Amino acid sequence: MSQYVSLPDDEWKHLFDLSGKPVTYEAHQDIIRAGENAETVFYLQSGWALRYRMLDDGRRQIINFMLPGDVFDLQSLGNLAADHSVTTVVKTEVVQVPSRSFLRMLRRSADLAAAFWWASVQEESILREQIVRIGRRSARERIGHLLLELQRRLNGANGEEMDDVELPITRVDLADALGLTPVHVSRTLSAMRRAGLIDIVRSRIAITDGDRLARLAHFDTDYLHLRSLDLSQKMLNGSSPNGNGVDDARSSAS
Repeated sequence: MSQYVSLPDDEWKHLFDLSGKPVTYEAHQDIIRAGENAETVFYLQSGWALRYRMLDDGRRQIINFMLPGDVFDLQSLGNLAADHSVTTVVKTEVVQVPSRSFLRMLRRSADLAAAFWWASVQEESILREQIVRIGRRSARERIGHLLLELQRRLNGANGEEMDDVELPITRVDLADALGLTPVHVSRTLSAMRRAGLIDIVRSRIAITDGDRLARLAHFDTDYLHLRSLDLSQKMLNGSSPNGNGVDDARSSAS
């Protein structure tokens, strides 16, 4: 959450005071199943997970990937049945927070409520980009774009800049996320490697020419909203996070 927002220390205390239950899931184990009523909010501490929908004939569409630091399935706050499933990719540890406790925390802290709103804005932007990625990009553009996105997200979660992307997902996972076949994914990855865009060693993919790959995939980071939302000041005098007043923000939007 700290990669999304800057909060004063006393606000983080409300989050740390939550009585969450740590649960470890083995690889390829469902955390959430479609149709079930979840009564908890999930915080992913370590590992990888993916959200997907399964069609009646067995075809799967991966919607997005959950990485360390992600909070997911806030629909439990409305006592709604899940319309998707979430499964682990590798051994994964999550903290389950009862929905009622989570709601009480949001009522106590307007800053934390705004922080989770900002995190949901980030996820919504990623989902919009996924629609564009599948609907309008070529196979090489889709794969390159997703690799760059995962790299940026992992760097944000780990707090360091690395070219290597630890990729525990399979070519089948990539295919199901990008609307391709596994064979097409394999051939495209091989072509990208020969072109000097990436290097592959076991489960690690190194982006060897990020600038060229970004140009090829039409990738920019704007949709990831990498600028942290600054809530360290409570804006009691009507000032916006960048220091401008409310009237200034309104005038710039008009």
